[in-house]
Amino acid sequence: KELDYNPSVHVNELEDEVKSIIDEPIMFNDNKLLNNISIPRIQGISHDKKYFFTMSLVNAFLSININYDISFDEVILLINNNIQLFYDILKNIYDIKILYTSIKVELTDETKNGKDKIIKLLNLSNNNYEDLSFKRGIIKDEYYINYILTYAKEYNFNVSRDNNTTEQDLFDRSMITSLSESTMNKAFLLTVVEINDRYSYNIDKNYETSKDNIRGMIIELKEIFENEDYYKI
Repeated sequence: KELDYNPSVHVNELEDEVKSIIDEPIMFNDNKLLNNISIPRIQGISHDKKYFFTMSLVNAFLSININYDISFDEVILLINNNIQLFYDILKNIYDIKILYTSIKVELTDETKNGKDKIIKLLNLSNNNYEDLSFKRGIIKDEYYINYILTYAKEYNFNVSRDNNTTEQDLFDRSMITSLSESTMNKAFLLTVVEINDRYSYNIDKNYETSKDNIRGMIIELKEIFENEDYYKI
């Protein structure tokens, strides 16, 4: 539920509680105007760039970046431990009402035949496609479950930069650079599995996510990963 104050007022307490994970000083915006409600007021990133946390007046987001092979059981354990930790911290410090929660796992597979897999899945008649994406969304019990499969290419652009160049500058310059002046870095298949309890909130305006609800979503997510036919092709 929308905060009527800037969460940065408790940034010192938050830093103390999350220092085992976010081990760098938390950045914050102390703007007291209650507009632009989705703009982050707090941002924190770990020294190893593995964890990123941000909080606005209407949401809190924790991202965990894993660029090495671990089992799905380890992924589920990592999600469970961190989401339970941050749930308790945010509830204790801010006494907030969490309307609904989403858990999303993104898997990147560098593959040369990713496009062919989606073409086969969608039963397309030719392969003259630059980008392809497939999405399936279902309601199961009290949850929305979304499955997205995307084929994409990543290019390296030789664009000018200096110490004042921002990420937005780099992106904008890449958009005015011909692909003939770039090199393809990789082609990849991105698989996204996301589960949330927004459905429960949609049918009951008084719904609030509890730790039991979160545990239920994690159990469901674990079952999805164990059923490879659901998210793999």
